Amino acid sequence: MRKLYLLIYNDFMGDRELLKRWADNSSIVITWRYDLPHCFYLVSEASASELSEDLKSILGAKGKFLITEVSENRQGWLPADTWYFLRNKKTKPK
Repeated sequence: MRKLYLLIYNDFMGDRELLKRWADNSSIVITWRYDLPHCFYLVSEASASELSEDLKSILGAKGKFLITEVSENRQGWLPADTWYFLRNKKTKPK
């Protein structure tokens, strides 16, 4: 079953481009999106622990990060496309 996660990371993990390459090439990340600094929304069937191990296997043991599952109990100011992504666990069709 697809789950929605929030990845929050600090500068010592690397820059956004490095995290984008990981998300693009990871066999356990189905899709992803970002629109906030130091945060990615990830869709995966894997656990948070599996995502964490996958990330650490590529980036090593540098920096700090948190991967947490996002529940239906959420609210904020985000673009409409991000709300679609969060609700549907996929990007909005063009």
